[in-house]
Amino acid sequence: MKRLKGYITEMAAKELDSEFLNRAMVRTAFNLNAKDFESLKYKEEIQHLFRTHFFPKFNMNNCIDRVSEGGLRKGIKALQKSNSSNFSSIYKYNIKGVGPGEVMLYFLLNNGHLGGGSSAGVDIVDAAGSFEVKAVDYSANGRYVNNFKIGGTFSIADIMRGIQGLKKQAGLGTGSEVNSGHLEAIRKEYPMELKKFEQMFIDRSYNNYFKGHKIIFLSNKKGGGYNLGDLIALKQVQKKDIIMERITSGTIKPRVRM
Repeated sequence: MKRLKGYITEMAAKELDSEFLNRAMVRTAFNLNAKDFESLKYKEEIQHLFRTHFFPKFNMNNCIDRVSEGGLRKGIKALQKSNSSNFSSIYKYNIKGVGPGEVMLYFLLNNGHLGGGSSAGVDIVDAAGSFEVKAVDYSANGRYVNNFKIGGTFSIADIMRGIQGLKKQAGLGTGSEVNSGHLEAIRKEYPMELKKFEQMFIDRSYNNYFKGHKIIFLSNKKGGGYNLGDLIALKQVQKKDIIMERITSGTIKPRVRM
């Protein structure tokens, strides 16, 4: 008992670093799983957890009742201003099967929840409708977004095989990856053939994915005039917006004009 009293007295006299202790005690993760975000059942509890431990100065009036471009921009900016470090944490919040920005949107949308694995091509279900969420890179020069995969359950395997065949015929190797440089070289040798496959991709991705819902495009990094997590656009993508960019990681990645 004397040793315990001595320890307490010693610690009190030492003047512990309160700033360090406050930082060390901040919660950066909770015992949550994807199912918790797939309904409104625990909406208020989850909002309470993140506001209490991540954003104690955040005004909950900045949360919105339905998806809108203006409301999302305002809410995201308010979160960033409230605590930039914890904004990064909620944007990148690590839950299996949940993509970047989705937990942040769940927090901001009073009546929105995540679509779940069974909702192909739908990440957010809200009073305003169903939305896909894409964390993307933005090119200020080309005014397009890229570096994302399209969802859905449709097949583009035949298109990929056709383009990979053209790559081989053009003497560019037999690997499965086809980058933008390869596509430019193929275009010089086989312009009509490549154009056919590009149009097939545009038609199929539009009809089976893009036309079914609007997409919430979020900036996945700082650059091009945007910060991490900024809303780039809430957009109904049209056929004319879609460009086939490259074949990588077993799929075709597009560009989308802004």
